[in-house]
Formats: sequence, C-alpha cells, structure tokens
Amino acid sequence: MFDFDKNYEEFAIRWFENHRDELADDGEMEDKMPELYEKWANEPLDALSGLSPRTFFENIEAPDLIKLMVSSCEGEQNPSSLLLDRIAQVPACVQGLQDVIRTSLNDKARIIAANLLNEMGAAHPLDVYARLISDDGADEGLRELGIEVLCEHADEVADTLYKKIPSATAAQKGMIAEVLVNAKRDDRTLRLLEELFALGDNIPFYAGLMGKYGDERASAMLYRALDTCNYMEYIEIKNAIERMGGVVDDTRDFTDDPYYRAIRHLG
Repeated sequence: MFDFDKNYEEFAIRWFENHRDELADDGEMEDKMPELYEKWANEPLDALSGLSPRTFFENIEAPDLIKLMVSSCEGEQNPSSLLLDRIAQVPACVQGLQDVIRTSLNDKARIIAANLLNEMGAAHPLDVYARLISDDGADEGLRELGIEVLCEHADEVADTLYKKIPSATAAQKGMIAEVLVNAKRDDRTLRLLEELFALGDNIPFYAGLMGKYGDERASAMLYRALDTCNYMEYIEIKNAIERMGGVVDDTRDFTDDPYYRAIRHLG
C-alpha cells in the first residue's frame, strides 16, 4: 500500500529545504506544519492516479476503509491520519469498527477502533470490554480504554459485572469496582469496596473509589484506618471522608513518616 506518512515526510522536507531562508526559526517552522499538511493532503499525486491523498480516501467505501485501517496496523505500521479522519466522518464505518473490536487479533487495530468510536460518539461493544476484565492476557491499553467506556455505561453492565465478582481475582475485582462506583447504589458494590479496602494493598485507590461512590456507611471503616495508615494513605482517606460530608481532625504527627517527608521535601 502507498505509504502516505512517508510521502508527506518527503513533501515536507522538500518544502522546508526550498523555503529555509524564509523561516526565522524552528518555532516558525513548527507553526507552519498544519498548513503544510493541508497543502499536501489536497495536492494531486501521480502515484494516486492524479487524486489528492484526501480525495483518495473519500472515494473508498466504508468496508474497504476498515480493511485499510486494519492492514495499516500490521507490524510497525500505523494508519494515516487522513484515513482515520475519513473513517470518523462515515457513519457506515461504525459496524466495521465494532467488528474489529470483537474479532480482530491485532490489539493496535482494536484500540484505534475504540478511539474512533469514541470520536464518533457511537456505541461500543460493551460485552467485549466486560470480558476483557476477566482476561489477564488482554492488552493493557485496550483493557484500560474499555474500562473508561464501561464507566460511562456502568448501569448497563452492572449485572454482568456483579456475576463476575465471585470468581474474580483481587486485581479484577479492583477493575470491576472502578466501573461499579459509577452505577446506581447497590449493597454489592459497597461490600466489594469494603473487601478491597480491607486487603490493604492499594488503600489510596480504594479510598478514592469509596469517596466517589459516596455511601456514608463506608465512613466507619475509613475513620478506623486513619489511626494506622501512612501519610499518603491518610491524604486519600481524609479526602474520601470529607467527600462524603465527614470531618477529619488533623491531629496525627507524621513527622517520621517517609511519605510525609518526601511530599514536604524534608529530606
């Protein structure tokens, strides 16, 4: 396939070599890049049978746009931004992007497809993202992106995630909790948060989730932890309590706490 990025790079190098004396400094050169990119995108190329790069993509139907996107993700390749811009403009590409997330073995293509669905404001395959939580072999970037989307649709996936809790690992439960705190109140979410907080392995994170969830019944557990936590944990626990309307008296002495000394630059 024609290498659009390489062609643009060669175009830009030639332009700058021919106009070097007209540019005051590197800053002016950088400012020129968007205008130069538009010039290249709309300039006819012999290699494209006289079409401009932008027109080339405008003449391609939705299914073939998706195929081009996926093939451009092989190895070290990346899709041209013009191709991605065009896909985002074509509603008929939504189904193809959803299918990529469901069936492709190329994680780069799946991440790009998910980002394009976000850009288009289109529906995501939420069931796929929910399954990724239980897949320890899943690409971390794709799973994180999926969790972000699930957080925006927490009520829709809550029942599915509750069913996963009994067999989930601690790490998986943490991801489930991150989503469920965005759903409507449910005692199962509170119990999950209390279980995770009690593990003591990521207190600042789970305290933050408790504060976000806002169920005041978690306050008792948070208050008890104030007496034994380190300074970094203390900050997040205090924030969580205050977020739920509680009050924390700063009476503990953290002078010898390493986190306190690091944050306060005490050496």
